Amino acid sequence: MITPLSKIKQQQAGLWLLGLLFLPATLFFQPNLGGEGMSISHNITVWIAAIFIISGATLLMLQTKQFSYTTFWLPMAALPISMIILGFIVDNFLPTEWLFRQLYIFGGFLFLMALFQFRFTPRDVERVLMIILLAGIIHGLYGISQIFWPNILPLLITPSNGTPYSIFQQINIHASFQATVFTIGLYLLSRPVTLKPSPWVTLLLLGSLFLSCFIVAYSGSRAGLIGSVAGASILILCNARRFLKRKPLALAVLLTVIAALVMGSQGIQRSSDKLGDLTSLSGNGVAQSGSNSRINIYKISLELFEQQPLSGHGIGSFQKVWHDQKVDYLKRFPDANLPPSRLSHPHNELMFWLVEGGLIAIAGILISVIAVLYAAFTCGWRRGLSYIALLLPIGIHSQVELPFYISNVPWFLLLLLIFVILHHSRKTKRLALSRSAEITTAATAVSLALIVTAVMLQTTQANSSIIRFLKGHMAEPALLDPALSNPFFRDSAELYLMRTLLLRQLNAQQGQFAPQFIEWAVPYIEYTPIPQLYIDLSRAYLATGDNSKAVEIIDAGVARYPKISSLTKTAELIKEAAAGKSTAPTETEETIEASDSKDMVSGASRASASSSAAGQGLPPGTSDQ
Repeated sequence: MITPLSKIKQQQAGLWLLGLLFLPATLFFQPNLGGEGMSISHNITVWIAAIFIISGATLLMLQTKQFSYTTFWLPMAALPISMIILGFIVDNFLPTEWLFRQLYIFGGFLFLMALFQFRFTPRDVERVLMIILLAGIIHGLYGISQIFWPNILPLLITPSNGTPYSIFQQINIHASFQATVFTIGLYLLSRPVTLKPSPWVTLLLLGSLFLSCFIVAYSGSRAGLIGSVAGASILILCNARRFLKRKPLALAVLLTVIAALVMGSQGIQRSSDKLGDLTSLSGNGVAQSGSNSRINIYKISLELFEQQPLSGHGIGSFQKVWHDQKVDYLKRFPDANLPPSRLSHPHNELMFWLVEGGLIAIAGILISVIAVLYAAFTCGWRRGLSYIALLLPIGIHSQVELPFYISNVPWFLLLLLIFVILHHSRKTKRLALSRSAEITTAATAVSLALIVTAVMLQTTQANSSIIRFLKGHMAEPALLDPALSNPFFRDSAELYLMRTLLLRQLNAQQGQFAPQFIEWAVPYIEYTPIPQLYIDLSRAYLATGDNSKAVEIIDAGVARYPKISSLTKTAELIKEAAAGKSTAPTETEETIEASDSKDMVSGASRASASSSAAGQGLPPGTSDQ
């Protein structure tokens, strides 16, 4: 019996599914709070598309009764294996955070293995890379519209005050994405597809190179600029002879790049200025001034690694242990230049895993990296270096920021490029499963796609419920019900709900809810030290008459965030109230400057302002890296 699935060629199915992932799935947007994970709208649809790829590859594998894999599959599984090991031997970790992190990494591994089931030919791999070029053009045009027409079609285009975020809501994410598109374009210039290119291939290549080069230049992103220059330099070194065989096209590419650089030159100047003013160091190597506080962030992270070198402090523990160590660091170096707000990541992926997973996690990462490098150079040094050049923009960005947590597009793009390297080592085995096993596997694949899609669609509803709640001045807690039942937004919704209930009572000079709030907030603030929560918790202690505890909590907040002036001023009011010199501070006296959507803003008016900004698609905090 011929089924519709049997009529689909594996390569064709793979191209369509990857097109779905990198084209429409990356363009989804709804008003949001920004931050990380599913709080960024397009991550929801990207994961739906990724699960479709995994499930579709499974069904194709069953239909052909063949399983394809890379000979490097075991080293590529090293990181998820190390995560499982950490779950058994480390006591101090957050189980929910560990589970989500494991699903994220293991989902990436399944995505990588799924790509092998489509059994792409070298020509198909070139088509896959051209899909990325097309995505680069779409996002590049998206970014240009934000520069020149920032308020056009607000339902379709995310306003950005003239900054070309595209849908990424963070300029450096877009810059490193376009830097990768730029290196892919140069790589394809050396491939057979450009020897006698059709007009549309030429247009696709030149268009993507112009837009990607312009966005990287205009953005002023140091990471994007360095990644582009490094990748392009390696590709030119390795493929100069091949470029000369395509002199007309290579000349057109050169003129296109020059034009893009000239048009985006003001951003290059900004990047140069920031590179020249990174930081100034004291005699003991502590950064005290300048535009870059990362040196001190790294030093604190290394101190934490030295405390637990083997297994780290536990998955999900970074915020807790880093801010605790920050207090000690500031006692030793009070003039140290550190970010004033809460830090959820050290802006360096290796540092992050050193703190949370220690040498066990780093070993898993290094095993996979060494395997990819070895696989690349088995293809010859020229092609091997060319492959490495493709990985540089995202790789460099991961060492100065947290691209994989803000947007999931870099994660899947990195995995796709790793597949491009590993597909040379593909092996295929006959799949011998019983009929019942085939039915079970097929049902599992379909169920996985349906369940994940349902959860993700409910996640969009949960996000909308929080935005409606904030825009309504936190007046209707019932609006939070969808978020409270969602695994990704539950913690945020609980935070909003508990604060709302507490503030209503405190502003009405009542304190019956304070003990319940304290019971909830004490363990919450231990692992998520939100500045505003120190104020709320200290006020709750004042309401219960525990003045000494109120002072202890607010002092702990000031010790962690000494540069937040609103927090230090409120601390003085709380201490006066604890000493009986005044009444407890009201909510209108507390206005914490929130640097990102993870930190709670105080008062209904601030919450409404925050959601209004989110409704415009404006990321509450971005880096200038």
